[in-house]
Amino acid sequence: MLELFTQNLSKILPNFQDFKYVLAISGGMDSIVLLELMSELVSSDRLVIAHFDHGTRHGQSIEDAKFVEECALRQQLTFELGHREGHKLSETALRKERYDFLEQVRRRHNCDYIVFAHHLQDQLETFLMRLIRGTGLDGLGVMEPLKGGWIRPLLKFSKESLEKEISKRDLKFRLDSSNLEPQNFRNEVRLNLLPIMEKLSERYGGKEMWLQRLEPMFEEIQWTKKELNRKIKKSLSSSWIQTAFWSRISKVTMDIFTSLERRRALRMILSEVGAETLSIVELKRLETALEARKKNYCGPGIEVSESCGFLYFRKQSESKKKIKLEYRTFDNRVICDLLGLSLKIKGELEGVEWRHYRPGDRFRGKKVKEYFLEKRIPKWERSFIPVLAKKDSNELEWIYPELNPRILVEQLSFPFAIQK
Repeated sequence: MLELFTQNLSKILPNFQDFKYVLAISGGMDSIVLLELMSELVSSDRLVIAHFDHGTRHGQSIEDAKFVEECALRQQLTFELGHREGHKLSETALRKERYDFLEQVRRRHNCDYIVFAHHLQDQLETFLMRLIRGTGLDGLGVMEPLKGGWIRPLLKFSKESLEKEISKRDLKFRLDSSNLEPQNFRNEVRLNLLPIMEKLSERYGGKEMWLQRLEPMFEEIQWTKKELNRKIKKSLSSSWIQTAFWSRISKVTMDIFTSLERRRALRMILSEVGAETLSIVELKRLETALEARKKNYCGPGIEVSESCGFLYFRKQSESKKKIKLEYRTFDNRVICDLLGLSLKIKGELEGVEWRHYRPGDRFRGKKVKEYFLEKRIPKWERSFIPVLAKKDSNELEWIYPELNPRILVEQLSFPFAIQK
């Protein structure tokens, strides 16, 4: 197994011995095999063992942590232990805490990658769970061997092959009793659905042959997803703008897509925004809202708004953040770092202040809101528009993108839809 594991790791990272790793070790069979194999291939000063105690199995989880720590000591490896701090016990909440802990360990020890022990059966379980829930191409593509700073070198190995390796090396490991609890969805799939599928596979060569066919199928799905993403991204590139506050796309660009292309584009945009992954049903609701020309849409963790020919996407949590533009003045220049703005001023400006737009502001005898509508400045961009206002007044002396002989915009990197 070591030879095949080495080949897989070399395909993922050709110079794998040059990197430093955090090994996510639960103490279960698959993670203990991972620990043994990585320890044989990578020097001990490049490995950190990380174990996260979810605190959901009382004494058992404490014993798991002790067991993993003993494994680390035996291998003379650095050991890090994390504990659950939140009160939420859902799979999603626990997984997020664990991943956050692993990322903290990675940064603390200046590691390059976090290594997980997911194997072929985990891949299959995830595939079936997402299929049952209803998913798109992203869900069917399931886990990748390399994604960002995460690697999964055991994805090609079946559970049976790991069991053989455990037996061959006479390794001890921990059993997680929660894996037998049927109320957990993954456990239901593992305990109830997989045995039926394994039985049915006997008609087509048996379980081993069936598992061998899964790997190329998953690879084809991943390849298809990447190629489609590349095509859609190329189509979006000219009009897709991303900021720390929202993503913007031209409505015209979305309208020329076919229904399937539009769905793929929406998934890509939502992923970049960092919103929750929408199910097929939720994504269809969003598509229907866009087709009906609705101005605003709120889904699980996401807000979408249409304004002045543009679509804006942001996480719901971002909408609660107050945006504060800070201006620095020195000599004859005004700087706003958030906007990447640099203004050159001619002459003295007295009794005025630099700030952002406020409801009730007036410019040239009319409400600024009317000015925004006239200039077709999108709603989500208005709070970023720089203005020069009379102190203690709602009267504006200047507003971007108006021309003023005394105010020269030297630099502006913030991607306003309306540029001067």
